[in-house]
Amino acid sequence: MNKFFEPEKVALIGATRTPGFGYGIPGFWKRHGWLEKAYLVNPKGGEIEGKAVLRSISELPDGIDLAVLMVPAKAVKGAIKELGEKGVKALVIESAGFAETGAEGKREQEEISKIACQFGMRLLGPNCVGVVNTELKFATIEIMDQALEKGEVGIIAQSGVFGNILLDHLPALGIRVSKVATLGNKIDLDEADFLEYFAQDPKIKVILLYEEGIQDGRRLIAALKYATEKKPVLVLKSGRTEFGKRATLSHTGSLSGEDLIYDGAFRQAGAIRASNLQELLYLAKAFTSQPSLKGKRIGVLTTSGSMGAMLSDALFEMGFELAEWSVGTLEKIKQVAPGWVNLKNPLDVGPSGIFGKALDALFSDPNPDGFVLIPVIPFAAIEPWRAIGFKMRDFFGEISKLRERVPDKPVITVLLGYEQLEKEMEELCGNAITVVHSPEMAVRVLAGLSAQKRLAD
Repeated sequence: MNKFFEPEKVALIGATRTPGFGYGIPGFWKRHGWLEKAYLVNPKGGEIEGKAVLRSISELPDGIDLAVLMVPAKAVKGAIKELGEKGVKALVIESAGFAETGAEGKREQEEISKIACQFGMRLLGPNCVGVVNTELKFATIEIMDQALEKGEVGIIAQSGVFGNILLDHLPALGIRVSKVATLGNKIDLDEADFLEYFAQDPKIKVILLYEEGIQDGRRLIAALKYATEKKPVLVLKSGRTEFGKRATLSHTGSLSGEDLIYDGAFRQAGAIRASNLQELLYLAKAFTSQPSLKGKRIGVLTTSGSMGAMLSDALFEMGFELAEWSVGTLEKIKQVAPGWVNLKNPLDVGPSGIFGKALDALFSDPNPDGFVLIPVIPFAAIEPWRAIGFKMRDFFGEISKLRERVPDKPVITVLLGYEQLEKEMEELCGNAITVVHSPEMAVRVLAGLSAQKRLAD
């Protein structure tokens, strides 16, 4: 498996000078120091990015660790045979046109599998974009430089393009990736292989799995159990409906199966299933920044009574409790709160301006197992204050510094409102607080963190 993520020598078969799939890979490799370790192959020869292009696979030197194949589907069989004769043992097939296209494509796929087996070659794909290793700034497809910042998330995605889109989107959410594997049609290596590999990787703190269809259910469950004993595994499974099943079959040639069976299997294996993409990403962010939730009692501080009520409903529906404030906490708040503040949980301080002082008191309370903050305010109401120099910390306190006082409890913040204001509030909350954008999502994240505690036990 290391040959896919840490190759010493890599070959790109089907390198091209004209814009199209894979066109940017040589340039990407050059920017990050990989082109000098790479060999490019195209029958036309010449140069790409100043690198001499070999005309055939037979011209490759011995000792190639990883080959990336980007040739028409009809040329794949011959290329695999030539690479096998060169002793290549790891191959990413990015070419499409196999099982996802129908019966004839499936037969072609089976044939290339047999050829690879004859040479003891491990295959990733076809119909994928391969792998990413941010620590080494290596990828088998061009990606944005911002996505190469080292992180703690491992991604296993059946869809190649979806994996790339995630990499484009995650930096804006503050999520940093360690490794990515895109599976495509899973002719050989599948999600179980990468679950086992990522589970052993100390640089990966949480694993995200996007799944369309499973070929070996028992093996996947065994791999999930193995992985979840070491770190959280978050699963997003498509094909839950009849329409979704049809889409996955035409996309990667996967049969989705019955969703209730998958749901039970994931739960049995200890994986945490996200109901949608948004939840998956919020969970990923929470699992890289929050401790597990060790109980069911939640403390809520809000400036909006309505959103506090929405959160309370969601907490009740998910089996949580509203913590009772301690006597000491209530006494501290009484000293700073106007008479109209309702000293209950959720604690709604409205426009009183005491949010920071109230938060200081709540974070000293031993009763809550976790906290949800809702520091929302109409932008028009504070714009005049901002015009004369007031900052968000003047209204809400030093939230990120106060958060340091409860390092063993999760803190989730719900933000909603003017875009600029949301960005400033995210900065005020800091990286150690997970920001979501609805009360319901805050509770879904807490449920995931509660599941993490059960897995740890």
